[in-house]
Amino acid sequence: MSNLCIRTFGCQMNKRDSEIIHSMLAEKGYVLVDREEDADVILFNTCCVREHAERRVYSRMEQLATLKMRRPDVVLAIGGCMAQKEGRKILERLPHVDLVFGTGALYDLPALLERAVAGHGPVISVDGDVRPIRSQAEFGARETSVRAWVSIAEGCDNQCAYCVVPLVRGPERSKPAKLILDEVNRAVEQGHTEIFLLGQNVNSYGHDLVGAPDFPGLLQLVNDVSGVKRIRFTTSHPKDMSPRLVEALRDLPHVCEHLHLPLQSGSTRVLDLMNRRYTRDDYLRKIESLRSAVPGIGLTTDIIVGFPGETEEDFEQTRSALAEIRFDTAYIFKFSPRVDTRAETLPGHVPENEIVHRHRVLLEMQKEISREKVLESVGTRQEVLVEAQSAKEPEYLTGRTRNYKVVRVESDGVRVGDEAEVDITEARGWTLYGTLTAQAALRSDAVNG
Repeated sequence: MSNLCIRTFGCQMNKRDSEIIHSMLAEKGYVLVDREEDADVILFNTCCVREHAERRVYSRMEQLATLKMRRPDVVLAIGGCMAQKEGRKILERLPHVDLVFGTGALYDLPALLERAVAGHGPVISVDGDVRPIRSQAEFGARETSVRAWVSIAEGCDNQCAYCVVPLVRGPERSKPAKLILDEVNRAVEQGHTEIFLLGQNVNSYGHDLVGAPDFPGLLQLVNDVSGVKRIRFTTSHPKDMSPRLVEALRDLPHVCEHLHLPLQSGSTRVLDLMNRRYTRDDYLRKIESLRSAVPGIGLTTDIIVGFPGETEEDFEQTRSALAEIRFDTAYIFKFSPRVDTRAETLPGHVPENEIVHRHRVLLEMQKEISREKVLESVGTRQEVLVEAQSAKEPEYLTGRTRNYKVVRVESDGVRVGDEAEVDITEARGWTLYGTLTAQAALRSDAVNG
């Protein structure tokens, strides 16, 4: 029996991949540990969407060179998107790494790791085809006892000018609905009641499968699975957000009132440079239709500042869009040029000091908006799905409202997995606090019975 330590960088898709890695290697006798010092295998599952994520991986793995010198038998592995993009170049900078495997080699990992452990390294597998679409129902290891990530598609066809995802995960391939429902049913059998559907662009699900449901149709199928309490999904592309999706958010009882809809820029000119294929007005109309159909919906987004060619006027349009839309949360990133993307060669480089300034302006603005949005919930009654004991305040359990706000509630009278009625009494920072109502916990058997 050997110890395995997994470090995950990046998106929810990577988190699901790490769960699959855990499942596959557990069958080979590996036991998951949290401390790198206790591990026989240390595996980094990586992201390459932004340069910062790659720098973190290189820095963390460079620090492990000392451990490798002290314990030569420990196996160091790098997998995922960065491994697929960088390939053998990783070993030029990190010669102490024993295994590099790309996104297409995920299901080959047990055999690859066996070779590395036997000393046949460095083992490299980054040149294969995109990984096959297959059922993941057998991979039962989950990050939490409540939520289950379920991948519905792999890859992306959108070719956004700044994005490296199509290069490292390939074109979009939808997973047949039957396989998705098998995974959902398996997750429910294991006690998971929140299903989180994943794809680079969930809104285009099914376009490549003959006779497949569209994404709102898939939501209906998952909604009908007995035992499912909540359904969430990410990521949605605005150009593919249909009126039928708005109706699903409004009408399907288990689909939560929350949508992550990346804006990226409030300037139509910059959106065109990004190849996003919608305008500022298109986006604003969709937000208006969402809020009209689903009052109180939680809206989150991604913003890039400093994209090549972004003028002060373009930036002002982004700033004004944030002021008008008032997202609950916005993830604001400084432009990060990626090799082999169209944006890498675009003219109009924005000076770094100006990017830093624009980034700071939007962060401060969104901080105020987010705080005000949190305060709007104080004095309301919310359904909270309890997810875990709070790490920072052990006397509380923590969960989320249907529109994705974090809530802490005292643990007396409620347990992990309950969907509880909570009166929100205060907000501390961006976290809500509340007390159980007289109804107390709404147990899953009562909710779904």
